[in-house]
Amino acid sequence: MTKKLLSKIVLLSLLLISALASVSFVEVAEANPYRRDFKFTEVSPPAGTQPPVIIIHTPQNGSFYPKNLNLTFDVNIPETNGDKSISAVTKLYYKASWEPNEITITEKGFGESASFSIDLSDVRGGNHSLTIYAVGYGSYKVSQEFIDSVTIFYYYEKFEMTGFSTVHFTKDVVSPRISVLSPPNRTYVTSDVELDFTVSEAASEILYCLDGKENQTITGTVTLRGLAEGAHNVTLYAADLAGNAAIPKTIFFNVNVPESFPIMSVTTSLATVATVSFGLGLLTYLKKHKR
Repeated sequence: MTKKLLSKIVLLSLLLISALASVSFVEVAEANPYRRDFKFTEVSPPAGTQPPVIIIHTPQNGSFYPKNLNLTFDVNIPETNGDKSISAVTKLYYKASWEPNEITITEKGFGESASFSIDLSDVRGGNHSLTIYAVGYGSYKVSQEFIDSVTIFYYYEKFEMTGFSTVHFTKDVVSPRISVLSPPNRTYVTSDVELDFTVSEAASEILYCLDGKENQTITGTVTLRGLAEGAHNVTLYAADLAGNAAIPKTIFFNVNVPESFPIMSVTTSLATVATVSFGLGLLTYLKKHKR
């Protein structure tokens, strides 16, 4: 870092400190014989100047989250009005529905865009709202005045602008429950068995696994078709909108389809009976007419 850049950073820091404290700051430069006195007057933000911009990444608005949740966001300092733009964020805090007091995020000001992450795992379940506030500071020179042969007064106007962003979300810490209505644990005489169930809350994903095979995604009741004879098992999985997983539910049942009655044999037997009956009837008729 060059000596010139370092001097500039130190000067800006001292300017900010003096402006926030509403006092004058006197500087004597090494290569400059003048004594510099900075005086600040608080004013309204200039037209066209924008406050800090807060971009919340998580939680997202209207979303559901489980117990483990981080608040992640960026604070950007926009240059929207030349030297009358905000130059630093002096206070960063948030207000939340689960906490009566404002919560300080950082007590250290910063002059560049920054990212933050805050653990919200201890927040209770329920519907919540959260608003993040960033107080931006800016100042600009309006005039200067030579007081004497060694002193210069610099007159600055300072201002503050607060940017904010709000998010509404639901923290769901309760896992869903699966209730199986069909099939019960019994033997079926058909190779098609209905899998019927309920989930205690809205689900983001429902899967079933038949006889240890690959998981299948479903949205509701489904018929398990073409089941082979013998013992079977099916396991149901579900997760709610927050990603909480239900305790898997496994059902055991059997399939025992009876042998089909031989249709060709029945047809043949009926035809034989009909032929014999017709022959006996014809013989009886001939005998009667012969007499």
